[in-house]
Amino acid sequence: MAAADGVRPADIQRHVARILGEESRLLSSLEQLLRSEAEILRGDDPDAIERIGSSRHQCIDALTGLEAERAEACRLLACGSGREGFEKLLDWCDPARSLRTRWLANLDVARRCKDLNDRNGAIVTARLNRVQQLLAQLRGTSPPSTYGPRTAAGAAVLGYRDLGCA
Repeated sequence: MAAADGVRPADIQRHVARILGEESRLLSSLEQLLRSEAEILRGDDPDAIERIGSSRHQCIDALTGLEAERAEACRLLACGSGREGFEKLLDWCDPARSLRTRWLANLDVARRCKDLNDRNGAIVTARLNRVQQLLAQLRGTSPPSTYGPRTAAGAAVLGYRDLGCA
């Protein structure tokens, strides 16, 4: 691959090293946030859930920005896109493969984050289902499907039900 407009491999190597370092820091923060989120989701503090959700989204937004930087470097150097493009960029700017090792370590943390996020999603789904079951008992109806082809029609089943007067 030829350097674009005098860009040297060492320049790109420093740029990618900065991106990977920041990505590593953010992924570690995200992993800790997701672990904390799991504990918070087991409790009953909606403010804590909102705060940690906001922190998680900020972290993900920053990671998305780094991914855009990485993609832009690949595009500018005509490496292609996606994982293959980034691997091509790494081959060009880092023949010693030290950046690839850092990138693979980041991918491992990202996989752990995905697993934690999936588990947290399962906790949220289970709690939502429990709330729907309790509401159905109060209303004397069966709960509608949360996500399904008949959700909108099922919502009409709940309707109004007088629960008494105070």
